[in-house]
Amino acid sequence: MDVKVFQFNGCKKCFNESLLLKEGAKYKVEYVSDPKNWKGEKVDVSVITGYLLPGDLEHLENIKNNSSKVIAYGDCTATGGVFALANQKGHDVTPLANLIEDSNSIQGCLSEIEELKLAIDGVEAPKLKNLCQICSRKATCDYMEAINRQIELEDSEICFNDLGFLCSGFNAKECKEKCIDYNTPCRGCKPSIDRSGIRMLAMFGTLAGSIEVATEHNEKGATDKLADEEDDVTRNLPDIVGNFFRFTLPTSGLPKGRIPSSGTLLEDVFIGRLIEEIPLISGLLGGAKSISLTLKFIESYEKANQIEIGAQTQKCREELLQLEKQLQNTIDKEDASAYKEITDKIRFIAGNMNLSNIFYGGFKSIIDPNDDFNEYKTHVFDVVEGTYKNGSIEYAIDSDGIITEIKIKEG
Repeated sequence: MDVKVFQFNGCKKCFNESLLLKEGAKYKVEYVSDPKNWKGEKVDVSVITGYLLPGDLEHLENIKNNSSKVIAYGDCTATGGVFALANQKGHDVTPLANLIEDSNSIQGCLSEIEELKLAIDGVEAPKLKNLCQICSRKATCDYMEAINRQIELEDSEICFNDLGFLCSGFNAKECKEKCIDYNTPCRGCKPSIDRSGIRMLAMFGTLAGSIEVATEHNEKGATDKLADEEDDVTRNLPDIVGNFFRFTLPTSGLPKGRIPSSGTLLEDVFIGRLIEEIPLISGLLGGAKSISLTLKFIESYEKANQIEIGAQTQKCREELLQLEKQLQNTIDKEDASAYKEITDKIRFIAGNMNLSNIFYGGFKSIIDPNDDFNEYKTHVFDVVEGTYKNGSIEYAIDSDGIITEIKIKEG
């Protein structure tokens, strides 16, 4: 079966993951990294990766007209994904289904190769469980006492949400890249229901029912603000869009953002995000360079604020950077076997290909059962307003830890 994989815009992580289609030589696979210059030829299955813009329509129609089947692979293509957070600032990242008809979609960030193979073969995928069903933590149904942003827990039994840490597993399907296994609450990359962000807001708001909220109204009766400045709700949920709608903003039903753009689309993704969320966001959208990008963010903040890291943390980070270089070489060679071997090694240290285990000051969960976790365990850190720079990135955060300015040099 002929399969062509087309990479449009942004991160190439799902594009790279599709190298695993070459395992077993079941499919004849060709990779098209510049679909705008693809002349067109008949193909059994076309796989679309990367985020899409209305200007891509002509090229998508060319692909559709030459394909027996078209599949959106990954959240960026299927629902807008993390890049669609830039829509908050006026961009128009658009799901494939809104541009062409009769396409299939496989959600997830990173999207799973096993589901892609089933879709290519026309086999219905097994019904997935809700993430909460397979999570080792259990809900207490008690109201939370506070909303928290940074996690440093010994408790591995109580639901993140009940402890005040937003986790969208309530509205998500089980996945291979389970962030919850690395002390990182789910942000819902595989939603189990439509408009999952809105539904999660309602659920989390219910749990926060015991937290006193002050409201004020304008002359038309609308609520102007959620609470007083010192209220936990206002202080600890300053980025509703980035946390509740990280992967689904274009399909959420929310109106298009009217905030002026700050620069490039990539930079607009980061504006408004929280400092403690940055490692995971950069891990999501950095593609084959996600490790070095994430560490630039982390290490610039650590250095400026004298956050000490241990020798074991440094050793693991250096190993990850070496693996990143090896990964790029295997991608260039389209070597599926080597790609799998290297990504397995990355997952062993970083938790998954989203780097959920990497954080400021160390790692969120133990890497090897034989380790002394205290040698590289991360801890809650102080939010310090300022400007931070490391090589190709420079960013500023305010006193609430919200990114207000950022510059990212390409390459």
